Amino acid sequence: MKPLFPELVVYVEADDSLVCSSLHPAEAALAARMGAARRAEFALGRACARRALAKLGIENEPLLRGEARDPRWPPGVIGSLTHTEGFCAAAVARRGELLALGLDAESAPISPRAARRVLDAEERARIESLGGATTRDFATLAFSAKESVFKAVFPLCGRRLGFRDAAIEIDPAAQGFRVVLRAGGEGALPPGARIEGRYALTPTCVVTSVVVYRE
Repeated sequence: MKPLFPELVVYVEADDSLVCSSLHPAEAALAARMGAARRAEFALGRACARRALAKLGIENEPLLRGEARDPRWPPGVIGSLTHTEGFCAAAVARRGELLALGLDAESAPISPRAARRVLDAEERARIESLGGATTRDFATLAFSAKESVFKAVFPLCGRRLGFRDAAIEIDPAAQGFRVVLRAGGEGALPPGARIEGRYALTPTCVVTSVVVYRE
């Protein structure tokens, strides 16, 4: 299986050793009013991020939240978190050649109604042309890919894009996807920046990743 990220990125998936990880006191303050399930999910995501950051040599740094509730990574670091039923992961890298990261996972297939909201007619036709029993998986993959794009783009432009602001074209042979930002996404990336998208289909979920490169 093709790796989700290039070698410059540290990628960590949750395992049993992280399930009971404690929160940094500053993170615990953020989670104080969360229900038990949401707090456990929050703690597992932070544990993944902490392990990933440690591989960059960054220890004991809390991962707090910005005004838009997005993860506030340490200075000079880019990253992304995701969690869905039975899956949690984090990706981090030093800012430099890479401008931004996006990571998303979806465990439940999206409905045909949701697919019509998320994908335009051209995108749906391309997915149907991939064919067979995987059509619904590919629709979910396209949804997840857009979520990864939005996570990567938000820190660069400070605004949230809509589902029709990005078009996705899946390439199963390369285990990747092409991203085209439409009119609503104009100016979201710095001049010359490019996006690379990859994906993995696991037994339990679809996982997508986006890297924004500096040209």
